[in-house]
Amino acid sequence: MSATEKAITGSSYIGAVLSIIGGMTLTDWGIVVGIITALLTFGANMYYQRQKNAREQHLYEMELQYVYRARQDVHQEGGQQ
Repeated sequence: MSATEKAITGSSYIGAVLSIIGGMTLTDWGIVVGIITALLTFGANMYYQRQKNAREQHLYEMELQYVYRARQDVHQEGGQQ
């Protein structure tokens, strides 16, 4: 494909996109903005939920280690007496 053909193809696509954008009404724009906002909100919620789950998992593992050590200490003290 030559440079001229690439330029013509590119300008055709740009023209098609601009004609779609130009034909959109205010209601159409509201729908597009709503969809984009919903997708961004979903992505942000997923990101922060994963962070929260990771924090809670870490705290749970630390709690298990604490309980395990406490039980070991009790068993060791019981065996020394």
